[in-house]
Amino acid sequence: MKVRVKLFIMLFLVALSLLTSCNLSSQEDPYAGAFGKRIEEDLTTTNIIEDNYRNYYEIFVRSFNDSNMDLIGDLNGVINKLDYIKDLGYNGIWLMPINPSDSYHKYDVNDYYSIDKSYGTIDDLKNLIDECHKRNIKLIIDLVLNHSGKANPYFSKACKAYDKYLKGEKLTSEEEKYKDFYVFYPTLSDVPSNVTAYKAGTNYNFYYEGNFSSNMPEFNCDSPYVKEEFKNIMKFYLDLGIDGFRLDAVKYFYFNNNSKNVEFLSWINSTVKEIKPDAYIVGECFDGYELINQYYESGIDSHFNFATSVAYASQSGVINGTNPEGRGITAYYNSLISNYNIGNGKGIPAPFIDNHDMPRYTYQYNLEKNKFTFGLLAMMNGTLFSYYGDEVGLYGTNKGNNNVDQNVRIPIKWGDFSNLDCSVINGVTNMTYPYPTVKEQLQDTNSILNYYKKVLLLRNQNPEIARGSIELIKKDNKDNKMLFISKTYNNSEIGIIFNFSEYENLVIDYKSYGYSQVVGQAVINSSYYVGEQIDGSIIIPPYSIVILK
Repeated sequence: MKVRVKLFIMLFLVALSLLTSCNLSSQEDPYAGAFGKRIEEDLTTTNIIEDNYRNYYEIFVRSFNDSNMDLIGDLNGVINKLDYIKDLGYNGIWLMPINPSDSYHKYDVNDYYSIDKSYGTIDDLKNLIDECHKRNIKLIIDLVLNHSGKANPYFSKACKAYDKYLKGEKLTSEEEKYKDFYVFYPTLSDVPSNVTAYKAGTNYNFYYEGNFSSNMPEFNCDSPYVKEEFKNIMKFYLDLGIDGFRLDAVKYFYFNNNSKNVEFLSWINSTVKEIKPDAYIVGECFDGYELINQYYESGIDSHFNFATSVAYASQSGVINGTNPEGRGITAYYNSLISNYNIGNGKGIPAPFIDNHDMPRYTYQYNLEKNKFTFGLLAMMNGTLFSYYGDEVGLYGTNKGNNNVDQNVRIPIKWGDFSNLDCSVINGVTNMTYPYPTVKEQLQDTNSILNYYKKVLLLRNQNPEIARGSIELIKKDNKDNKMLFISKTYNNSEIGIIFNFSEYENLVIDYKSYGYSQVVGQAVINSSYYVGEQIDGSIIIPPYSIVILK
């Protein structure tokens, strides 16, 4: 009996040993995972180049973050979130207008030299500039120079002076300065048919040009006094430490006169660069490829790429893994090339997905498409622009809602009870939050926010992405799955592989194309990864991007 017991124990121990050995062997097998051997990445280092190829984060201050509990976002609220913005991977911020205004959006400026009191003070702006620079973040502000607000003292002075001029009365030197400060027409019959004009007031019988609204009279950019004042305004902010400007509606300095607009932009560019040579200027020229190229002739650093941005490419099937004949891949590749070539090499491309005037790109019920769409944007050349709240899937559309722009400017929800969310802005008709708060997404490895951080890290680690010349290596139109390109900058080359399939893995022997290692990956599910196979090939999960060197 004792012998049998001992034999049983020995057999049990042997079996246990074999089982343990098998389990250890399985655990030690680096290729045993679903995608093969996990490829390790450096998630700490970056390779930031101090130039104007940056990642910009657009902020509508009112809806961003409230620091004083009055339910309105403010400049100090932006300061409180600078570490958050930097941690996401942005090294540039664009503030929508911050000057006093009669409207919630503040594109009708009543005083160019002060800050709207609901946002803060000039000292708050100085503090914001300093805090941005401590974090290597450049700060640009919206500069609205094609028109002012109707309540701006410039306009009342101009109307009085022009009225005296029409009556043949003698003008003072100041009145001579202001009589041509805006685009005035003596009678309604003098207004060109393609121009929108309004009567100057009950006490006046002349008209002023207001192509955006009656509250936005257009400056007369032919006036040397207007130019002088514009120079003073730009110098005021550049001397404060502002790093540049976003120029609003650059086609409207001279309505329907592109050549004069380009000439005027050249003057703005040279004026700004004389004051601050490394300042960055981006213009809003919302038109097609050919016209944007013409506006780059002005020397302005960038113009937003409306023509070939992901916003339009995605609407034509870029983010559709089942799209037949590879139309999605072809649309995106064409966007890459068009974006790279924009301006004929005379400036920096400025790709974006959405902004304060457009429907947000967010898919309400498709987390993966939200992520991959941004991943595609982040692989484009140039200075990247993205809109506050997109990183958490903030939703809003101004289509089909009588052009209610407030719906795309709703408050971001931080989820922090120590800080009130901003109030609902007047006029919002739809406040929809399909995804969790910032606080929740920071803690979720599978969130949209954490995907943004990963993709921006890849962009910051590899300067070739924003600056490199593009070569096509392989475009698989047959099953609409793979796009493989290279980018070369300063004799350094990277490869980028995209898997456009929504459901299928992609297997490729990348070393046969001359690359030696995978240095980065962006996958849309935290349980996915780019895995190496025993034969040296890699498996790329659906909707994934791989960086090679």
